[in-house]
Amino acid sequence: MKMHITNLYGAWGTHAFAQQNVAQIAGKMGYKEIALYSYGAEYDTPGELRKRLDGITSAVEDGDLVIFQSPSWNATYYDKKLLEVIRLHRDIRLAVFIHDVIPMMFEGVPEENYSQAIEIYNMADLVIVPSEEMLAFLQKNGLKVGRVLIQTMWDLPFSGELKVPEFRRAVFFPGSPKRFGFVSSWNYDVPLELFTNEDFAADGQNIHLNGWKNITELLMEYGKGGFGLIWPQTVPASYYKYHQPYKLSTYLAAGIPVILRKGLPREQAILEYGLGFSVDSAEEAADIVKNITEDEYYQLVDNIKNISFLIRGGFFTKKLLMDTVNYLLLS
Repeated sequence: MKMHITNLYGAWGTHAFAQQNVAQIAGKMGYKEIALYSYGAEYDTPGELRKRLDGITSAVEDGDLVIFQSPSWNATYYDKKLLEVIRLHRDIRLAVFIHDVIPMMFEGVPEENYSQAIEIYNMADLVIVPSEEMLAFLQKNGLKVGRVLIQTMWDLPFSGELKVPEFRRAVFFPGSPKRFGFVSSWNYDVPLELFTNEDFAADGQNIHLNGWKNITELLMEYGKGGFGLIWPQTVPASYYKYHQPYKLSTYLAAGIPVILRKGLPREQAILEYGLGFSVDSAEEAADIVKNITEDEYYQLVDNIKNISFLIRGGFFTKKLLMDTVNYLLLS
């Protein structure tokens, strides 16, 4: 028996980076990579697509275990056909690791698009979902898979040296001002360090434009000290109630406290373990940063150091992958 996991190529952004990190960690645990490429799958004829998928899955044999990182960011029918080809093998154990549910990310998507996505998930023996809220939503809309794992946290494998963050009254946020409306109305004494590759005329005060940076550069910037902000995008804001925030792992990997909007996933863990704060407004977030004492800040940093070690070492993903094997082979 062999273990396989899909990995995404031909795409750029956090969604691709997340899949590649998971596949990298899985590779060190003995998983074989199934390389998927994000391309114009709609231009393939059914025969061309079948030949392509036969080649992609050629290493899969009867009795193997396969983890499909969903979505492939191709057409929905591509994902379905991929799993159908995998299912042709006897005694296959199939898990679907749900990173994003594309229909939920956009407003005005037809209801049948949800059913198409959930139809794919129902082909699995086990699904991995990013939050309890996502699981409840999918089950309400037709998810039938009985074996389920909840993802605890994204990992961010990093072997470099990071300094202990210094006390600094600043807020970090990477993201598009077009998608996150709070940026334009930031008018507080606390500086907002914004990382974006977009041209942006900052109308508010204390908004510092830093340009785009890769993950390593962001970790170095965050490590200088401050707070990481997690905020829902303006449209559709509801999706942020369900997904696993990658920003959270990046902030914690750098060792800095976080501030997130109330009602977002992992709020309870952040408060329970003393990793930061949850707030109702950007103004409340700025007030916390403005008024926190140096001792209080360093207590938060001390609370974070152990989880930072786990995230940078890939331990949450390792446990999730081990649990997947145990669930599929032993239960």
